[in-house]
Amino acid sequence: MSPSSSDPADQARLPLDMKIFREAMSRIAAAVHVVTTDGPAGRMGATVSAACSVSDDPPSILICLNRETRIHGAVLKNRCFCLNTLSDDHEAISDAFAGRENLDMPDRFAKGDWIPLATGCPALDSARLSVDCDVFSVTEMGTHSIIVGTVADLRMTDPGKSLLYVRRGYKSLDT
Repeated sequence: MSPSSSDPADQARLPLDMKIFREAMSRIAAAVHVVTTDGPAGRMGATVSAACSVSDDPPSILICLNRETRIHGAVLKNRCFCLNTLSDDHEAISDAFAGRENLDMPDRFAKGDWIPLATGCPALDSARLSVDCDVFSVTEMGTHSIIVGTVADLRMTDPGKSLLYVRRGYKSLDT
């Protein structure tokens, strides 16, 4: 039986191997974001792709963060975050905040122009979208936390190309 079988009877019997699961998830195209925070735990940021809207009443979004990362603890202590959706010319910013360049936080933030929004979290001035949030709730699932934030501030640029990540590589899409 092949792990890529499309027969429903085979699918029910397949063992869920983490490597296969990760490969399957790499095929879901996702917008690339940098989540930032600032406050008592300091100024910090990280590249993420797990984010979406929750509700428009109240306006809210969610992000998923690995509980073992520094940004996770900082967001919980600061009680706020800003989700910055990157444009297609922000690959270097994405790589910096993903830790690919081994830069410390001040050097990562030097990759762009940042302005504080209502919560004090840094918003990338050239981001397609910056959604500034107060933490509303935190739910643990496996290795990650699902953090819901209520929107305190919002900035958008004109439509253009957004940065996507799929099959372990960058793509762009008019948004």
